[in-house]
Amino acid sequence: MMVFLTVLQIIPALLLSLVGAPMLPVPAVPHYEAALTGTLVAEAIFFLFLTRSTDSQYRIATFSQAVWLFAFAWVAMHLLGGVQYKLNLTIALATAALIGTQSHPVHSVYIILLTIAGAVSIVTNHLYGFLPGTPPSTVQNIPEYVFSIFFPVVSVTLFQVVLLGFKRGKMVLPKPVPPPEAPVSPLQAAADRPTPQGSVIMSGEDKLVETSQATQFFNRVYLENQGDQALKDMKDILNTVVYFMSRNFKAYTSLGFLVSELGDKLTLNAVVTKSRNLNYDCVIEFGKGTIGSAVNKPAGFITGNLRSYTGELEYYTEQENINSMMIMRVMDNQSKRIQGLLLVDSENMRAFTDEHKELMYRFTQIASAMITSAKLTYQMNKVAIQADLQYEIAKKLSESLKVEEVIDVLTQSLMRTFEHDRLIIVAYNSATAKGAVWRIIGDPGALTEGMEFDIHDNRSLYGSVFRNRKSVVSQGFRLETRFVRFDRDEPEEAKPQDILIAPIHDDRQSVWAVVGLESNRAGVYSQTELQLLKTIMANVTTALTKARMYTEMEKLATIDGLTQIANHRKFQDIMTMELERSQRYNTPLTLLLMDIDHFKKFNDTYGHPVGDLVLQMVAKALQGSIRNTDYCARYGGEEFVVVLIQADEAQSRILAERIRKAVESLQIENDGRVLRVTVSIGSATYQVDAANKQELIDNADKAMYSSKQNGRNQVSYFSQVKLIQASAVPSH
Repeated sequence: MMVFLTVLQIIPALLLSLVGAPMLPVPAVPHYEAALTGTLVAEAIFFLFLTRSTDSQYRIATFSQAVWLFAFAWVAMHLLGGVQYKLNLTIALATAALIGTQSHPVHSVYIILLTIAGAVSIVTNHLYGFLPGTPPSTVQNIPEYVFSIFFPVVSVTLFQVVLLGFKRGKMVLPKPVPPPEAPVSPLQAAADRPTPQGSVIMSGEDKLVETSQATQFFNRVYLENQGDQALKDMKDILNTVVYFMSRNFKAYTSLGFLVSELGDKLTLNAVVTKSRNLNYDCVIEFGKGTIGSAVNKPAGFITGNLRSYTGELEYYTEQENINSMMIMRVMDNQSKRIQGLLLVDSENMRAFTDEHKELMYRFTQIASAMITSAKLTYQMNKVAIQADLQYEIAKKLSESLKVEEVIDVLTQSLMRTFEHDRLIIVAYNSATAKGAVWRIIGDPGALTEGMEFDIHDNRSLYGSVFRNRKSVVSQGFRLETRFVRFDRDEPEEAKPQDILIAPIHDDRQSVWAVVGLESNRAGVYSQTELQLLKTIMANVTTALTKARMYTEMEKLATIDGLTQIANHRKFQDIMTMELERSQRYNTPLTLLLMDIDHFKKFNDTYGHPVGDLVLQMVAKALQGSIRNTDYCARYGGEEFVVVLIQADEAQSRILAERIRKAVESLQIENDGRVLRVTVSIGSATYQVDAANKQELIDNADKAMYSSKQNGRNQVSYFSQVKLIQASAVPSH
């Protein structure tokens, strides 16, 4: 490919030599300039798409980048060289060559040589006329002639020298690894690795694992950026160390490896090499090959005759003439865990001595100290983010006064904090003594809300949290054979990879519900996430206790203690709200006001306990007779009210009669006797019988009084009462 590119680059150079010097007369062949321009443009486009199809790290990525590069160089050199057309074509040639030389730095050298050759051919042709149709001519102005020839040559040469230096600098950096779908952070990387055989299930009491196994959590976006920056810092450190290693050891290749997130592989992160066959995607497993075996060698590995060892070098794509190699480990001086490897090799036999080994050890110490510092900075940032998040969640929970609000804050916080494919809330059904899936957020998979399971099944992972009241994390659950999620076996493909489960305790430390976070990727949850989840749940327990106390206080303020329906205060609030709604949407609203017939006689004859029982049973009858959209309340004493939403007088007749019959059919047992009660009901409709709340209540009361006067146990309507009153007025 390199030879092919070089041959293509010679064509414009030869055309340039035929055109002649920029300041000298052009042969009478006008199509030369058009041919040269067309060749330049065609070559630029061809090189652009040719280099785009390769995997080279020096290629131009988009067509727009190539156009801007071409235009910028053309305009810049046009301003430097004036309006001389051929001078601009000379620089355009260099620009086209630049676009075509993004595949390797050595091509810049070819362009310099070709540009010089083109200039020499121009001078030679002009002085001696070796090309047909171009006789030699006398040069009148030597300085001007030399300037016109060598100005573009010097410009192109300087331009390519700068480019060559830039490319050589880029060779120090490793080839970036393209992600499969989207940019993958260091914390996400662990989830993309193969799942280990079997699974690990740990309770909240188990020993903590390394925080490096953690995946996205806390404020994931910010933390991901911090993780990327920490990895970049470590790569920069390795790049610096590896550069000085190559200079001190005069190595053919110098490499820096970092240990992967799971701590079982080495990834190539820093390179300085003279080879064109380096494998920038090199990943080496611990204990395998010459390099992987060095992980278990505290004294390092050094040899002056590598040919005596079997196996190929993984970091080369093709065989190289390597005879000497030196490898040393980079260790964390505090944890004594391996952080990476430093490697140098050479084509010479016995290139490295004991002095070199001592110097290499110093390089590992420098790298260790700087990498440890970068990791500590990242850990400190992570702890700070964790503290901020916990404060934010605790603040939101403290502001939640109802149980529903606490649950909403909890679900939103967990969804933002932890990576997950689904979030499951499981409640306890006391009626069936089973667990029930109450809410599923995310991909439900094979689950359905309302599904029940036996929490006493010893295989049930969610059931164990109910039984033991402890949080658990399961890693690699898809390959788990000892446990199931609930109480039934599932196909392997339906199982999540990692599960994080924690109980929600009430104020008596009983399990009120269980929250589960599930991920279809492996390596997402560890003890770090579990500890954070437990902290959040402690705040949730406090918030739930406060919310339940608030609910009880609200209930005492709005619910009648004896009948357990709304009290007079709550009724007034409901009436105000519903009347405003009725007025806004121009819908009817009917109020039923009722009184228990002869209630005082019940109290005097049978005692107050029987009277209380009557009140309770009448309230229960009201609740069973009205629609879900209606309201009932105890108005005071033995009086009750019912608010019928969007019901006119015709509709209220049906509902009122249903209530009257429900109370009439009540059977109240007392000392072997069955007692019966009835109610007198009055009805008034808003905007027909009354214009405001107080008028509506007064008119319903008048209708109820009419029922009592006319024999009780009946329903009277204010519209009828009004007609009777009107007819009773004496005429004059």
